[in-house]
Amino acid sequence: MILVAAIVSAPVFLVAEEFDAKHSLIVLASNGVCAVLCLVLLWRLRLGEVELAARTLVWGLLILVGALATTNGEGVHVNVVNFVLVTVLASVLLGRRALLSVAGISAFLMVFIAWRQANPPVGEGLFEYRLETIAQFLPTYLVVVAILWLRDRGATADSAR
Repeated sequence: MILVAAIVSAPVFLVAEEFDAKHSLIVLASNGVCAVLCLVLLWRLRLGEVELAARTLVWGLLILVGALATTNGEGVHVNVVNFVLVTVLASVLLGRRALLSVAGISAFLMVFIAWRQANPPVGEGLFEYRLETIAQFLPTYLVVVAILWLRDRGATADSAR
């Protein structure tokens, strides 16, 4: 599914956003690398290396999402859904420890992006504006993480019975 998303979404960026050759090359390169890595992961899955493929997928996507989110110049709100996707994948594919690791790294990166990009309107203090921006996404993200944590806890309890 991620391979298909990488291939299908590449042309969408050319239509949906202002055409910029540099940005288009970055999107093409990142989607191309993602597509190639997905093919490699599918090959490793066929060899029976399920855990290696799952770990590589989750951590590779986190690196990709983190790198793009911190360099694309878009506001943090645009990137939250990507961090949520990687967090859900970590929970489903790798378990609770990876969930917490991915959630911690994702939360740090989102707060970093929001803090760095804060540009308050005239008359509003910078610190307050930064906190307000962070408060718009971080609590909701943490609720998602808590739900995933509790879901995994329930699944662990059910399997112990």
